[in-house]
Amino acid sequence: MATPAAKLESNFVPAREHRTVPPPAIPGATTVPVVTHASPGSEERILAALSGDSLTSVIMAGFIRDNGFVNPLNRGQFYTCRDEKNEVEGIALIGHTILFETFSERAIRAFAGFARRESSPHLLMGEHNAVERFWSYYSSSDESPRLVCPITFLQRREPFQEQTEIAGLRPATREDLEQVVQAQAAMAFEISGVDPLKKDQGGFRERYLRRIEKNRVWVVIENGRLIFKTDIISDTPQATYIEGVYVSPDERGKGVGHRCVTALGRILLKTRKAVYLFVENQNTRTKSFYLKLGFNAAGQYDLLYF
Repeated sequence: MATPAAKLESNFVPAREHRTVPPPAIPGATTVPVVTHASPGSEERILAALSGDSLTSVIMAGFIRDNGFVNPLNRGQFYTCRDEKNEVEGIALIGHTILFETFSERAIRAFAGFARRESSPHLLMGEHNAVERFWSYYSSSDESPRLVCPITFLQRREPFQEQTEIAGLRPATREDLEQVVQAQAAMAFEISGVDPLKKDQGGFRERYLRRIEKNRVWVVIENGRLIFKTDIISDTPQATYIEGVYVSPDERGKGVGHRCVTALGRILLKTRKAVYLFVENQNTRTKSFYLKLGFNAAGQYDLLYF
């Protein structure tokens, strides 16, 4: 249920009209914001700042709840951007992936400059306008992403009324690892053009095994064959974010995805406020599938691959 990201033309560069414009002035501010490592002991304050409904807030909050600020599983470091009064202007995860949630233009510029110096990212993810501004500060004049994938952020808050139950729907076990890893690797390659089993086979399997051990992967397996799977990437008080929804090619068009997503949604929404996911904009069939399931479009985001 994934589609390839669009390749950028060699001369394409996202709009950079902000590059020569200084960040908007903040009344009373006389200094530039400071970017520092998120420090242990400030988790409660940072999580409060990430309590909004954005997709990136939920993903980062989930990582912090699962792993803390400092953990190789985050595949990056958490940073805060603070003003001269030590108030938080933004939070970012900078490393293999760049995620950020900011409350000022100058925080976007500060994180972009810091990321340029300190990281070699694979992916930048965020709300469309924020990513465009981030890129304008991050990139050089002749630079463009390797791939760009516009996506629609979808959410559902209402419980599923349809009493759909799938007898075989269950959390995955270690015995399912090989099948779910192969399915996820194929989906990742289809979207990004990078095969994680070739790039980092050991790390990819290890991260997936840990996800399985935390009951974050749900599957349906019939006669030893993977029919359906999805991953819970982030689980927070405000939402559960799912990713990697997969239906076996042989089972597509038979209503399997509808029944499985509905059944899992019923389970998740018994204890969570919302279920989040995203779909590539060009994948109109899958987008229509989720809208018919009662998910609502909640924003436009971008994935920029380096």
